[in-house]
Amino acid sequence: MRKPAYTLEQVRSFVAVAETEHISRAAASLFLTQGAVTQQVRNFERAVGLQLLERDGRKVRLTDAGKSLAEACRAALRAVEIMGDTAQAMKELQAGSLHVGASPTCATYYLPPHLAEFTRRHPGIKLNMTVEPSAELNRRVLAGSLDCAVIEGAPDAGLLVFELARDELVLVAHSEHPLSRLRRITPADLAGHLYLGRGPEWSAEQTVHDMLGDAYQHVEKLNLGHPEYVRAAAVAGLGFAGLAKRAVASDIAAGVLKRLPIPPSLRPISAIRRHGHGGPAQEAFWDLLTGGGTRASGKISSDGRAKP
Repeated sequence: MRKPAYTLEQVRSFVAVAETEHISRAAASLFLTQGAVTQQVRNFERAVGLQLLERDGRKVRLTDAGKSLAEACRAALRAVEIMGDTAQAMKELQAGSLHVGASPTCATYYLPPHLAEFTRRHPGIKLNMTVEPSAELNRRVLAGSLDCAVIEGAPDAGLLVFELARDELVLVAHSEHPLSRLRRITPADLAGHLYLGRGPEWSAEQTVHDMLGDAYQHVEKLNLGHPEYVRAAAVAGLGFAGLAKRAVASDIAAGVLKRLPIPPSLRPISAIRRHGHGGPAQEAFWDLLTGGGTRASGKISSDGRAKP
């Protein structure tokens, strides 16, 4: 096997700069001088034969090549961490790390109990948490920079999947919104009102699209990103929205929001990971999710999906 022309320290320095887009901040995070980090990144660029960074005033920015290589470098560093974890008497799980991802709804309502139980059982494991849209989490788990994730919506076909629960998505509006006065809603009723969405990168948008049918294409949209921003806008009376029932239950009970008379949609809440054996912390957490989760009786079939 050919020996790489770059070092692990060079890769680590490049990832730190890629994440902060700032030499001094990267240096501080690595406890190195700015000059040392600059030299490490330059040596790494020479080794791979690519320009990875461009100066942008006092900051730096990734080139297209830098963006492509950064994710592979993150995955490589994660692989090194796993190797170190395994080498440190990980049988007893007294030390190590776990990198978990979650979509916002899952991070709020589904993952915390599992994380709390895991830290109670294994207090020596350092947790790292990433909250992103489901599509980004699928990509990062596939790349290996995350050990596993809990998402809503469709998992990537190349991943191992276990369904933890079903999440109910409902349409809501402020109790004084014109739509809240209707007993039956037609596409024409919706077309005259603002829809508060997340944006096309969020899996819930496809669910809402399915709920509204052709009407989805005709409503005026305001994309707000994070579902909590969407909820806040709905509470303020800005428009109607599709949100997790659990996220708006207290608002509905208080009479601030009202469910609209459109059938809700159930979407799976799934744990995802790559096939094959992972590090000890990853395996312990996966066992906790699949053995003690909401669907504890679920079995993983040959295609990686849960069966009752």
